Amino acid sequence: METVTVLGGLGYIGSHLVQLLLNNNYKVKILDGEFFGKKHAREMLNHFNCSFLRGDIRNSTSLAKILKNTDSIIHLAGLVGDPACSIDEDDTWLHNTLSTQLIVDVANYYKVKKMIFASSCSVYGASPENYILNEGSYLNPVSLYAKTKIVSEKIMFEKFKGRSNALRLATVFGLSQRMRFDLVVNLFTVKATKTGVIDVYGGTQYRPFVHCFDAARAFLNVLMYKGSNNINKEVFNICTENLSIKELGSITEKYIPGTKLNFVSVKEDERNYKVSSEKAKLILDYNPTISVVDGIVDMYKVLRKRFDDWETNDIYYNHLLDCESSKS
Repeated sequence: METVTVLGGLGYIGSHLVQLLLNNNYKVKILDGEFFGKKHAREMLNHFNCSFLRGDIRNSTSLAKILKNTDSIIHLAGLVGDPACSIDEDDTWLHNTLSTQLIVDVANYYKVKKMIFASSCSVYGASPENYILNEGSYLNPVSLYAKTKIVSEKIMFEKFKGRSNALRLATVFGLSQRMRFDLVVNLFTVKATKTGVIDVYGGTQYRPFVHCFDAARAFLNVLMYKGSNNINKEVFNICTENLSIKELGSITEKYIPGTKLNFVSVKEDERNYKVSSEKAKLILDYNPTISVVDGIVDMYKVLRKRFDDWETNDIYYNHLLDCESSKS
């Protein structure tokens, strides 16, 4: 039985991924700091093929304990998103970049065979509206978060001795056991459901989107790849569809009754990019299953009955993470 270590396995994507791995008869080890708790993951943590270590990817002792006797690593951990990364620049580099070097060093010592890294389509940054970007397109990051992803990809590809691949994820959305409301689709949906009003800033800027479950499936596809040639040092865009923020607002208005859009001329975010995931479809046979519309409708059904604390509970927002406790 192959043993897979998921770094950040209690998170938004990790909660889906660990369950998928267990369903496919992998032995799973999780390293996670429990910054957002683990009550949501109780069922999978009780699975006989799942083990858990509370630890930190910046700590060599934690990594040594979890990576010994590991066949493959899926690296989802770190500070995620521009707001979370802008709080402390030095800590962001330590958490997202220097930790990657440490992970690679420990993995090499224990002769881990595979490593799959969760990168981001934000590495493409600000691009012309009519461009559809692929994995060979020019990188133009406009945020510290994106820059840490580029450097981490480089470290992994140059230093890891086994097979390594990176998935550049589109902006994720949708329901997860560890729910987030600091993602634009989720934020629009919860605001429309709970308040009836969505503020749309700018609106012309484009983003690629992928459901968190489909993102998890993409990691499984890479792990289980059985093609004629072993894929190595490859980058894959993982995206379902490209939409402008204005289009996203209109979709939300259409599918959630009583929603009103409030357009604000100020553009808070300069990123603008559309991406293609044709490479993942051709090589990995990756076909996303959940559209933005489906994700909004699914969330709306749940939000009508749950998450009344969406505005007041820090657990739903990565940038409200207690940074001091995360350094322990």
